Amino acid sequence: MLYFFKDSFVYEDWRHWKFPNLLEVLEEFPSVKPYAPVLLLHLTTLQPRFYSISSSPLSHQNQIHLTVAVVQYETQGGNGNVHYGVCSNYLKNVSINETMYVFIRSAVNFNMPDNTKTPMILVGPGTGIAPFRGFWNHRQAQMENMKDIEFGKIWLFFGCRQKELDLYRNEKNKMIENKVLDREFLALSREPGTEKTYVQDLIQIEAMHIYDMLVNQKGHFYVCGDCTMAEDVYQTLKHIIKIHGNMIDQEVETYMLSMRLNPDICGFVICGLMFCDQFSICAVGNLGICD
Repeated sequence: MLYFFKDSFVYEDWRHWKFPNLLEVLEEFPSVKPYAPVLLLHLTTLQPRFYSISSSPLSHQNQIHLTVAVVQYETQGGNGNVHYGVCSNYLKNVSINETMYVFIRSAVNFNMPDNTKTPMILVGPGTGIAPFRGFWNHRQAQMENMKDIEFGKIWLFFGCRQKELDLYRNEKNKMIENKVLDREFLALSREPGTEKTYVQDLIQIEAMHIYDMLVNQKGHFYVCGDCTMAEDVYQTLKHIIKIHGNMIDQEVETYMLSMRLNPDICGFVICGLMFCDQFSICAVGNLGICD
């Protein structure tokens, strides 16, 4: 361990390779014997985990639904210790009727438009689809309760590795059948026999229609997922506005700052990219779980 103090690069390599927890550090360096009360004094408390709510109070009264990826991975390129996500595995193993300590935090900049005629484009690969399930449940309830109201289009861009991992596939098909969702675009990045595709690729293919929905119809554009994906989507959208709006780069930047962009950025990627800095980032999720 003294060697780490002499060479910070060696320490960083070791830390990123093994990604050890406290117990693993103490096991690897048995000569380190911290005084237990002092150690506990310096350990930070677990912070609440935030998850986007995947339901609507109009369709699921007195209920809150979540879409959670259960985190489990092996360090050292798959040859090291198995690590488990604290809250996701807690939720996986929680018993029915067990009391949980939760609270709701509003994401004031990430909600459906008040005008039901406003088109919406939803981009959420993987568990980024979480809030959008709440969106389409809410819209379905609106359509059932307000028969004479006109509703705008909803396009959903979803991505996963393979078709078998397509979250809410049956529910989405039902929403399309009932005209709640107008179109869904599925990007598959690891499907055997299929070319690798990401959500930004499908957005680019629909460039002309997306430009029309956002610019001419004053639609809303929502993104939920990690910052890497969000940056790719932002750059794709920027290119679409530039080409179809016949603008120079500075005009595009100014215009996009005024657009109705609603980023809901979360995940393990450090949010230091342009997309994350340029726009007001709303809450990572709406439900806080104290595990």
